[in-house]
Amino acid sequence: MHLPISRARVSQCDIPPTMVYKKVLTDSTQGFSLKEWRFDSTEAGDDLRKGSWSITKSYLAGGRQEGTEIVEIDNGALKFVVVPTRGMSIWRAEIQGIRLGWDSPVTEIVHPNFVDLTDRGGKGWLNGFGEWLSRCGLESMGPPGPDGAQVLMQHGRINYLPANYLELRFEREPTPRIVLRGTVDESFMFGPHLRLTTEISTEIGSGELVLNDTVTNLADVPQEMESLYHINFGPPLLGAGARFVAPIKRVAPRDARAAEVDMAKWNLYVGSQPAGYTEQVYFAELWADQQGSTQALLQSPDAKSGALVAFNAQQLPYFTLWKNEAPLKTGYVTGLEPATSYPFHRSVERKAGRLLKLPPGGTHDAKVAIKALLTEAEVNVAIQRINELQREEPHVETKPMDEA
Repeated sequence: MHLPISRARVSQCDIPPTMVYKKVLTDSTQGFSLKEWRFDSTEAGDDLRKGSWSITKSYLAGGRQEGTEIVEIDNGALKFVVVPTRGMSIWRAEIQGIRLGWDSPVTEIVHPNFVDLTDRGGKGWLNGFGEWLSRCGLESMGPPGPDGAQVLMQHGRINYLPANYLELRFEREPTPRIVLRGTVDESFMFGPHLRLTTEISTEIGSGELVLNDTVTNLADVPQEMESLYHINFGPPLLGAGARFVAPIKRVAPRDARAAEVDMAKWNLYVGSQPAGYTEQVYFAELWADQQGSTQALLQSPDAKSGALVAFNAQQLPYFTLWKNEAPLKTGYVTGLEPATSYPFHRSVERKAGRLLKLPPGGTHDAKVAIKALLTEAEVNVAIQRINELQREEPHVETKPMDEA
């Protein structure tokens, strides 16, 4: 039986120009979650401003996606799908026919019930990997393997933990925007007690979304913490002739495989390769302005469009470029990945001094903005800003970091 969608019964007079409309969609403390719900610009009395927009919450059915909760947001230009069941990840996005995302062999939004993180020696994370943006962490990220008495799983647990609280806000002022707020707890007896609080926001009619994340150590003992934003792109932005552009301070190949490429061309894409290709990964530090603001660009093959990832290098000081130019049907994709550390094993990051440790009650904040660039002029403005941030020539290393 298909349940009717619950609609927010409001009108323009219900939301004065200076006020905020708020709706709690999920609250585990009350045992409450709306199964289907919709709110749009007509009900908000906002259709005369910057175009029609909508938010729709529903649950998926069938296959391994059975029971997965999604929130579809259309800001009048940019459309994207948030997955509260999967750590508030973002499955896909689209604007003016340009897809932000990729074609994974995993086509369903797999429910965590069907993912065993211990599969294939701790690589079960890949059983559901297909989203545009996933978070890696929080206790750890990187490859699986033992760390003292503990055995770590690839990229941690946060991407397969459900939100226990979900709230939608529509703010009229100063600029109309939609805000989806969620909390996800990563808790374990005799283990971490970390909480992710995220606000995913987008201004009406814009081509940008912003993540404002806070990770809190809820325990009364210090806790190590890692976080990486795995932002993934395939065609049409990825293809032969595409280019990664960023204000590089230092870059090095992760391993011998990445070092096989002429390092003068490490940021260029050659297109989908035949069977037998394996991924190439590069680790970098980026220049930033005095406030820590920096940005990285994936420029399309024709240089007329792109995706810009902006963040604060004081919050996320390490950057990974993942290039997987495999055959199209086996996961042709690249990842732009700002992080608190590099995705080496946690023990390596601890030894290198890159591993964060939050004190009791301590927090780590991170802001990441992703913007679709739809014209050559927008791409050129982004490149100009990157060039302004590039204070000096990048230090390009040829020795793999795993040999350092």
